[in-house]
Amino acid sequence: MYDFLAKHKRIVQVLLTLAVLPFLFFGVDRYGGGGDEPPLATVGGDPITRQEFDQALRDQGDRMRQSLGRGYDPALLDNPEVRYAVVENLVNQRLLVGEATRERFRVSDVQLAQFIAGIEAFHVDGKFSPERYRDVLQAQNMVPAGFEERLRRDLALAPLQEPLASGSLVARSSALRYLSLLEQRREVAAALIDAESFARDAKVDDDAVKAFYDQNPNAFMTPEQAKIEIATLSIDAIAEKSAVDAAAVRKQYDDHLATYTTPEERSAAHILIAARADASDADKAAAKKKAGDVAARVRAAPARFAEIARAESQDPGSAGQGGDLGSFQRGSMVKPFEDAVFAAQAGDIVGPVETDFGWHVIRVTGARAATQRPFDEVRAQIEADLRRAAAQEAFQSAADQFQNLVYEQADSLQGVGKALGIAVQTTDFVTRTQAQQLAGNSAKFAEALFSPESVQGKRNTDAIEVAPSTLVAGRIVEYRPAAPQPYDAVKAEIRRQLERQAAADAAARVGREKLALLEQGKSDREAGLAFGKPVELSRNQPAAGVPPDALAKIFQVTPSSLPSYVTGVTPRGGFAIFRVIRVIEPEAIDEARLKLAGDRLGDQLGREFVSAYLASLRARSDVTIDQALLEKQEGEVRTTSTPPAKRPSGGRRMMP
Repeated sequence: MYDFLAKHKRIVQVLLTLAVLPFLFFGVDRYGGGGDEPPLATVGGDPITRQEFDQALRDQGDRMRQSLGRGYDPALLDNPEVRYAVVENLVNQRLLVGEATRERFRVSDVQLAQFIAGIEAFHVDGKFSPERYRDVLQAQNMVPAGFEERLRRDLALAPLQEPLASGSLVARSSALRYLSLLEQRREVAAALIDAESFARDAKVDDDAVKAFYDQNPNAFMTPEQAKIEIATLSIDAIAEKSAVDAAAVRKQYDDHLATYTTPEERSAAHILIAARADASDADKAAAKKKAGDVAARVRAAPARFAEIARAESQDPGSAGQGGDLGSFQRGSMVKPFEDAVFAAQAGDIVGPVETDFGWHVIRVTGARAATQRPFDEVRAQIEADLRRAAAQEAFQSAADQFQNLVYEQADSLQGVGKALGIAVQTTDFVTRTQAQQLAGNSAKFAEALFSPESVQGKRNTDAIEVAPSTLVAGRIVEYRPAAPQPYDAVKAEIRRQLERQAAADAAARVGREKLALLEQGKSDREAGLAFGKPVELSRNQPAAGVPPDALAKIFQVTPSSLPSYVTGVTPRGGFAIFRVIRVIEPEAIDEARLKLAGDRLGDQLGREFVSAYLASLRARSDVTIDQALLEKQEGEVRTTSTPPAKRPSGGRRMMP
């Protein structure tokens, strides 16, 4: 196991972050405590509890929130397909855990510590920082113990997945064929039968307009509207009211001076005389002597350092730049090199200095001392950070109070506004869409606000999470139901729509007649068509005016049947005929792109192999999923980090 982690550390890290492997989305933590509730699924008799499902769904919501930003809506998690996928992933996790246990895969404390210490996200100045480690986990609402247990289990599963996920070999010919098809172009000419030319004759009588209105009553409704109250509780709102003690601000600065300090920095150039670690003593001695000769030359003529570096340095990365290595802080270079540079001053020539790479002659080209930002410069930021930290601590209690008050004082939001010191907004009439926008574009809030219970009872909605640490509740004050628009108000628009459709139908009918003439061997002139100048299309760069469905058909044409014709409808309703003239294969495919294509195909094969492996594990296990119970629970998922508030038995459900 240790050998696997040591040899495949980078691959394991990638596996731990790849979203394409769904069973790694949620970790494998057991949260236990199922009580008397029946399990949502079982794997070989091992239950997957509602608590595990809720936690996995919350974790998925956190990832979606980070990925989608302001576009995230917690209502996405109520999608039946998403919820079923979560259970499927938990089943896959349990299958893998069982297999790892049978194979006795485990990760020791030492291995786990070494792995965590190597994760760059936890580094400061190139080294593992316990403070950075805790800060990163805290930002993800995690604690070290939970993270380490999850990571330990995920690492134990990695040997089951990595050989499949990354071991797919793709033949060069397959990658070449794939890339050739992807970069293939097709020469196409287009002829357009414009619908506008038929608009003059596309007359629609009053009876047809009225019939369309009568047959489509829901197409001409004014949307439902409501005057509403809306209250929002967020960390930002709490932070605005949080007081920060001046002494605490100063203490934060004094206790974390390193945070406000820019480390010492050097810039340097070097000349490397390479000597491999396994070189003979004679070769090493020769390299050392040559480095000494070079050092004497540059000390005698410092201005020629760059010239000599270009001629003598055996470092391919810097020789062409006269040995220039740029600027760096401590921890960026190998220790002997770094110690020599930081012990020198700007302009000094140092060396030869021995490292594992050979002998270095170094010129220190610049030195910048460590600088500390003055307290007055960072005071405002520290105050803001402390205010937000205090708000985070206060938010949990405020969220519980917010939830309870919107339930207990259900006929108004004024009480919760007064108790928590938050503004309660009263709107004019708004539509469902406008209400959704007022609540951070939360479709879940709009659905709750315009639910029959809310509309009829004019009672507060539950507290609904619409963004991280942001709860919203609303109440309808006055309601206007959706109503049909009068016929006279919409008949002109109906007539325009029907006339546009009639013109488009006429254009399509004439276009198909002309296409039939072409397919019979008639010339463009005989068919009454004028094709434009041919253009080249690719799958990734279609020309303007080529509808997506037509583009797909263009690339489905068999090269042996050219010229050939496909059709499409333009955005303005016109009918387009596309003549596919020839296929243009890519002239040359370089090795870099070919390798990328092979890697892409290999990744896809790896995912398929992993899926097949999971299917084989599943076939050998007794897996059941209670679909009825899962559907029964739909809509009751808790998507916030706050626990559910207590409520009287039989009362309205409290959304956390």
